[in-house]
Amino acid sequence: MYKEQKGITLVALVITIIVLLILAGVTIAALSGPNGILTNATTATEETAKSEAKEAVTMAINTILTNQYAGATEDNKMNASTIQTVIGKNYPDIKSLNVTASQATMTINGIAITVTIDSTTSTEVWKVTGVKVTGDN
Repeated sequence: MYKEQKGITLVALVITIIVLLILAGVTIAALSGPNGILTNATTATEETAKSEAKEAVTMAINTILTNQYAGATEDNKMNASTIQTVIGKNYPDIKSLNVTASQATMTINGIAITVTIDSTTSTEVWKVTGVKVTGDN
């Protein structure tokens, strides 16, 4: 008499929709927010650029000091223009590079970075003392 009907019930459909909404809410929360994946990716990009800037300046200073100790060249004296030349030659991705006796400012992957340099009177004491993204406090 009665035909057997096949399909899902309305209750099963409502439960499925509720479960999907809960999963969507959890996913959105994991992507955004202060500890979200997107925030962490931005922070990691900035930290990588800061480390690259610090490495560039430190390596330039060490290259110049090594050349001085080895007597490789007479004109390889420790000063801002020599550091800028060495960084420019070894790190072509660094843009808007400007080096003074106390700091180096540069742009890496669109992030402006300032590297503080301690350049006391002795040429052997130049070293990197701080790195920050321009605009950081």
